[in-house]
Amino acid sequence: MITDNLRVLEDLVLVAFVVTIIYTDWRFRRIPNVLTFSAMALGLAFGVAEGIPGNLFARGLADHVAGLVIGFAVAYPFYAAGGLKAGDGKYLMAVGALRGLGLLLYGAAYGALLGGLIAIGFLAARRLRTADASMGSVMKTWIPYGVALGLGTLAALALEVSGRLVGAAT
Repeated sequence: MITDNLRVLEDLVLVAFVVTIIYTDWRFRRIPNVLTFSAMALGLAFGVAEGIPGNLFARGLADHVAGLVIGFAVAYPFYAAGGLKAGDGKYLMAVGALRGLGLLLYGAAYGALLGGLIAIGFLAARRLRTADASMGSVMKTWIPYGVALGLGTLAALALEVSGRLVGAAT
């Protein structure tokens, strides 16, 4: 029961965090460190709280730490290659810390798919607006990848919660 209530609290914090990130990335083109680092710390605290009943390695701190570490491991190659900005990488780490490895991987996969669709839309719009369609100008097009990752995370969370509700009803 305590773990279920904690999961609901994690979900609420995650939604508030993601909605804020979507807004700041779209509006200001940045993902503030104060949000990502606070979410990472809170996520690790949630992991400790989950581990108190005795399942530290199943759903507790180990899962949240693994989510944070894998978030870094997934984001870093793309950051190093110039495909992601640091805020996007820290966003993935924060999601992993808040909800663990499972939601991180699904959210990142859905976010990547949505990011591709958003990129195609932005590039097509740029091509229609300007005669300069060189590869250099196309590569300078800003794409709000934090928005895509956020929407992907919300989609993954919605599918997870709907699955829990269906499972509880049967």
